[in-house]
Amino acid sequence: PNSFILYKPRDVVSGDFPWFFKKGDDIFIAAVDCTGHGVPGALLSFIGYFILNNVVDHYDNINAGQVLDKLHDGVRKTLKQDRVDSEARDGMDIALCKINLTSRLLEYAGAHRPLYLLRNGELSEIKGDRKAIGGIPLGKKEEKDFENHEIKIENGDRVFFFSDGLPDQVGGDSGRKYQAARIREQILNNSDLKISDYEKFFFNDFEAWRGDFKQIDDVLLIGIEF
Repeated sequence: PNSFILYKPRDVVSGDFPWFFKKGDDIFIAAVDCTGHGVPGALLSFIGYFILNNVVDHYDNINAGQVLDKLHDGVRKTLKQDRVDSEARDGMDIALCKINLTSRLLEYAGAHRPLYLLRNGELSEIKGDRKAIGGIPLGKKEEKDFENHEIKIENGDRVFFFSDGLPDQVGGDSGRKYQAARIREQILNNSDLKISDYEKFFFNDFEAWRGDFKQIDDVLLIGIEF
């Protein structure tokens, strides 16, 4: 209940999408950023959405990293990227949390996306793996599995994860990028806000930063307080 989603597609339909799935005591929630935006991005979003649902529904006791491994394989097979002659490089980045409020455990796995944890006034970053979901592997180099990070949840913890649409937005006085550093600063400098008030705050900050510049990508930011 103590959460927010800032969701601002660039076009009518979006390549970013928030995803939520509950299974037993486990809650899965993710910010997914597919290649492109508009209709092509939205079509890829459907693929990601249904594969994620199928993976979590089918496999019991699967951790966050294993969900990304299965999603990666599913996207590559669906887009036939596992064929030798494939040239399709579409895919997605993702920030995925698996939350169990009974055991007070949060698992995190990311493809090019980080997780920010605000605890007792201090912000820490858990970096995602430097590989995407889908695409064609480089050469014959063996791919590593996605890393699964575990965090013991404490009362008052806040976590934030997002697509690259917010940090990549150009604006300000000199047309620079918003950047992830600004997200971290705004989270810390406004830690007295209710978690639900961050949505309006970041929306206004994004619009003020963007100014007269066009929105360049879909924007998705999710925050949760425990």
